[in-house]
Amino acid sequence: MSSFKGIAPDFIDSKYEGGIKVFLESTEDVRIFSDHWFSHYQDKISFESAEDGSNKGGGGCNAVLRKVKEAENQQLTAYGIVDRDKLLGDDDKQDIFWETDDVKFHASSPYGQNIHVLRRWEMENYLLKPEAFRAELQCRSSNPPEISTGTLLNHEDDLIKLTAFSTVLAKKSISAPDEGFGRAYSGESLHTALNNYLSSSKITLESSEFSKDINQISAFTNNEENPDMRWDKLSRILDGKRALYKFCSIFHREYKLGGFQFVNEVKGCLANRIASKRELLDEELCTTIERFAESR
Repeated sequence: MSSFKGIAPDFIDSKYEGGIKVFLESTEDVRIFSDHWFSHYQDKISFESAEDGSNKGGGGCNAVLRKVKEAENQQLTAYGIVDRDKLLGDDDKQDIFWETDDVKFHASSPYGQNIHVLRRWEMENYLLKPEAFRAELQCRSSNPPEISTGTLLNHEDDLIKLTAFSTVLAKKSISAPDEGFGRAYSGESLHTALNNYLSSSKITLESSEFSKDINQISAFTNNEENPDMRWDKLSRILDGKRALYKFCSIFHREYKLGGFQFVNEVKGCLANRIASKRELLDEELCTTIERFAESR
């Protein structure tokens, strides 16, 4: 009988079953991957959260790296998926964060072959599909507003500004406000709200740091004029949580649609809409999970 002596408790079942663990940053990510999108891989892959509850040292992303390293040290098969924004916290990897070419981005493998860095900012970005929003609105209203890619792009300037707000704070290690901060503001009122928050840090949206990041974010659209392609490119680099809060606020406040104030509930609903129309699920995720499964 094989001995489990020296095997960490988290990996005993993998040693016994010969299965593959894929560590994700949070229990919410696990719920979306395991319950909504990739349940058909449950005989090959066990999706598990790397959260330890402490939220120290960078949170789930660092825990994912640690868990995969522990598995490698014990000759076990494990992979990890981390958000793109993890790269912002590593000074020597920030250039990779700003890489607009997806092929070059993935070829960089900044944390090794067993760690997949999402090409979009974080998991919420994969939910920002106009078709998914439209299907959810149709379910919640007898006379829903017509939602198109153009509807989302109408808020492009605000979303870019919110994202630059996040990137500058992250690079300067300044504490960020809650994810819903700024969701009810737009245009000049959003500009004022962000500057008010930054006032204690003695930086403003007019600073060269913000201008630089706004230009780098805008570069992801590459002057694309086709709305669908423009949104697909831009949504790679947006702060996904802030964008989702922004849209949920718009649907709830401006369109008077109930339920959109409960953002965590909306995440599950959008994940379901995407699962029901598999073509909405990013090919990047499908290819990555297939690669992990075939490594067994």
